[in-house]
Amino acid sequence: MVPHPPGPTEGESESMTGPPQPEPPISAWRILVPAGVAELVLLTALGWWPGAGGGGVRVALFASAFAAYALAARRVKDAQGGSVLIWVVAVALRLALLPLEPSLSADAYRYLWDGHVQTEGFSPLGRTPLDDDLVGVRTPWFGLIPDPGTPTPYPPLAQLLFFAVSLAGGAVLQLKLLWVGLDLATGWVLGRIAHHSGRSRRLTQLLYLWSPLLVVEVAWSAHLAPLVLFPLALVLLLARVPAASGVALGFTAMVTPAALAALPALARRGGWRFVAGCLGGIGILAAPYAMSVARGVTGALQLFHDARFLEGPLLLVESAVPGTTLPRLVALAIVLGVSVWAGTRRLRAETALLWVLGAALLLTPALRPWYALAILPFAALRVSRAWLLFTALVFLAYAVPVQGAAPSGVLPVWVHLAVWLPSLAMLAAEGHRAWTSPGAQPLSPES
Repeated sequence: MVPHPPGPTEGESESMTGPPQPEPPISAWRILVPAGVAELVLLTALGWWPGAGGGGVRVALFASAFAAYALAARRVKDAQGGSVLIWVVAVALRLALLPLEPSLSADAYRYLWDGHVQTEGFSPLGRTPLDDDLVGVRTPWFGLIPDPGTPTPYPPLAQLLFFAVSLAGGAVLQLKLLWVGLDLATGWVLGRIAHHSGRSRRLTQLLYLWSPLLVVEVAWSAHLAPLVLFPLALVLLLARVPAASGVALGFTAMVTPAALAALPALARRGGWRFVAGCLGGIGILAAPYAMSVARGVTGALQLFHDARFLEGPLLLVESAVPGTTLPRLVALAIVLGVSVWAGTRRLRAETALLWVLGAALLLTPALRPWYALAILPFAALRVSRAWLLFTALVFLAYAVPVQGAAPSGVLPVWVHLAVWLPSLAMLAAEGHRAWTSPGAQPLSPES
């Protein structure tokens, strides 16, 4: 038997063995490969597997994909490498769902219709697909258009791109390729912002690019969310150039006018150059539709008055304020009040947009699942667990039967509770930490 060598004595242990060495950082590949493959398989099954058509199975697959995404996000910051792999998985996730026809929502066919009527010489603003003067230009897929009796809600920038897609052939796949291109460009811009502000580029890009809700709503359902997210990201990236940042906000407003609610907050920091840039961006895009903008505003106001889906805190306003329109005007006033408050605090663009868009989401009368994507860039930059969870919980709207290729009708009470109670509880906890923690970013004035 060979005797074991004696260990070091108490006095010589430090000199012989040295101080304890830190464990080497784990390779990001060991985290990202299994998590990325798991999310890819689960989202692919969600889209392609016939058995995923039931609401319960659909939600279970999505929840499992979100769990893989959350696990990767939790561990990637402290890992080593993996930037290229994040992009590889992001592209693979989108390619897996790109060939599918939209089945969770039919909004893509409204985009194509608005582009189609423009190629026929009509302005879609203020019109409905059922208008008598459009009978002669109906397409074979006319029956797939959602809410054909409602005027189009899409402003000029969206209409210009719908027109461009129609000129290029007018197919759902072409829409998807355009949106996915803008989607990936947004991920790149967010990485630049994270790098310049001293945050983890890998974590920010993973939280954005791997978001299951983003992948499903863009690569599968062909929603135009990236047309909002890309200029919003440019507002942040160009914040030191007020005129250019203002143009980016104006472009955002020409897709979703709700973005103008952030103007008071952002104008306080950017000054007249920001305001001039915003108005200039709006003017440039609105000019081709000048003759029909008024009709488009009328259609948007009708939608604002009638829309209702998955309401949250707005129900509290409605319980305290009588009427149908007045509660929505009160909610709008609250959102504008948040914007003015953010302006008085001189918060930087990122923080101001987080607060204003967050308030708008909480008080919206109609929360379609893809609307939650407006907050995703800010949730990714700030690693906001509450808002990231929100982007997962809104998918519960698809747990109910899908009618007309869109979540519709009155949702069960349990869906409202399951979406809003956890989200509001976590947002309250984050807000409490922001108020009580010295120097907390979300509430502190920033340079």
